[in-house]
Amino acid sequence: MAAIPRKQLWPRHCLPSARELVRSVIVSSTTPLSTKDIYNLAVKQIGIQPISDQSPEYSVPKTEHPTIVRGFTRQPSTRPPHPEHPVRSLQYLKRVVLPDLVNSKDVEKFCTKQTLSQAEIEHRLQTVTKAARKEQAVSLAAPRSTWLWRTATPPPPPKPSPPPSLSKSELLGLPRLTAADVGVGEDWSHLNKRRQRARKEKVERDLKWMWTLQAAKREAAREALRLSAPAS
Repeated sequence: MAAIPRKQLWPRHCLPSARELVRSVIVSSTTPLSTKDIYNLAVKQIGIQPISDQSPEYSVPKTEHPTIVRGFTRQPSTRPPHPEHPVRSLQYLKRVVLPDLVNSKDVEKFCTKQTLSQAEIEHRLQTVTKAARKEQAVSLAAPRSTWLWRTATPPPPPKPSPPPSLSKSELLGLPRLTAADVGVGEDWSHLNKRRQRARKEKVERDLKWMWTLQAAKREAAREALRLSAPAS
């Protein structure tokens, strides 16, 4: 008799209750947490109302035995460890809830070096043969890369733009004038040669007069500042 997969009964999206629970676990922790630490703390949270069979978020399946439909055997879904809890399984936390919190920039994952505690080392050595235990103990005692979770660091505030640089004339309260103000760099190609020569001579006179005038104004401004300064 052929077997067909059972219809998906467990939601694959991130439930709001699971999202808020996991976020509160990470925010309330004073140290970064591993995925397993987050899961263990979440399922032990006190005061969280478990999701019941009547919850609109999803229904906990009651039938856990194969059923026969039109000659086909419909296999039961894999029941998660905590079907009535917002965080029903470690895989749901890892593949759905935490990525959702990363997308919303509430949490971030980072890599760091950590050393296992003596209790963790002894626990892992229980599955190692006596011959390889010594070598494995040295390996387990070395710092290893570990991925942890923490509250996302807010981006630094934008740096204030530097104030525009001021020329000596502007520092003295005089307007900034450039050679372009008297026509230097203009396109005179539409003029005939005689007019171009005349325009060039005029610009040179105006430019020389502008520099002379600016120098006189700067000198007068310096003298005014000197006279207005309090006597030392």
